[in-house]
Amino acid sequence: MSDNSPCFPLPSRTFHQPNFHHPNGNFRPIRTDGSHHSQVMQRAIMRERFPTAGTLDVVQKGKRKQGYDSDDSMSDNKSPPSSPYFMEKDYASVKRTKMIVEEDFPLSKLLATLDKPQLLSLINNLIDSHPNLQSEIASNIPRPTIHSVTNVLNSMEKKYQDSFPYTKWGQSKDDYSFNRVKPAIMELKGAILDYAAHFTSTEEFPTTKFSFLHLATSITQRLPDWDNHLHNEIKRDLYIKLSECWTKAIVDAASKVSEGKLYGQMVVSEWARNLAQHNRESNGMFQQAVNEFIDKLGWIAGIQVGSNSLMSNHSYSLSTGNNGGHHQYSVLPV
Repeated sequence: MSDNSPCFPLPSRTFHQPNFHHPNGNFRPIRTDGSHHSQVMQRAIMRERFPTAGTLDVVQKGKRKQGYDSDDSMSDNKSPPSSPYFMEKDYASVKRTKMIVEEDFPLSKLLATLDKPQLLSLINNLIDSHPNLQSEIASNIPRPTIHSVTNVLNSMEKKYQDSFPYTKWGQSKDDYSFNRVKPAIMELKGAILDYAAHFTSTEEFPTTKFSFLHLATSITQRLPDWDNHLHNEIKRDLYIKLSECWTKAIVDAASKVSEGKLYGQMVVSEWARNLAQHNRESNGMFQQAVNEFIDKLGWIAGIQVGSNSLMSNHSYSLSTGNNGGHHQYSVLPV
């Protein structure tokens, strides 16, 4: 067959063997033997490794559909992850998850982390927002006891004592110190009167009433006496109101006696001693209560009147028997 025949294979040297360099630099040139079959294979391999513009666009579009990792800011996708729709959806999902966690957490454990002032503030805010809860909350709160009230009043007493300005000469009773201490004293006064109204109610036992009144009056007597006598009106007013509470407690106890209730002589004698002490230390601020006590309950304690006039400067003796003995106690000086 002639060399010019189209079917005669041409020498390989007549073909140009292009060297294609891959961008990564590791692409080797395609070797061919010059045959028609080799040329077809070469073009197929080139199309596979170096797709045309149309083919490349189709491939890239196909990849975009698999995710949103493309850097192309002009992507045809309508809802990329950074769109407001996806952000709002993710936020709502996180919020729902947080609410579920909070709802599952026991309320008792949350309340246990609060201190006393925080609990008081929480309850007061609930009552202010829902006044109908006041009666229900009050019915579930245990009634105050002498022990619990003692702790409260002692802490309030310490609070006003700590409010005094420091001086190397001790507590000063001048106007400046009074203005510093007055808010804490007024708070203590309000608490004493509130608890007094509770403990002198008819539901309480007489022993509980007199125990609280002895406590409250003792704290009142420890209030400072100020240089300016006008500042002492707080203490004087508290004395007057407590004397009324003593009188009320005495009348209530006497009414129970008339109903058949009996009190031990030693118990009544202790009430008499406490009242006599407060009357003496307050310079007679409880004289009306003393007179009421002698009139209503004195006979139980064996109190003997030393004079026909209860308002004269005489003493009243308390006679108690002890294994047949007879002891005299000056318990109600007037």
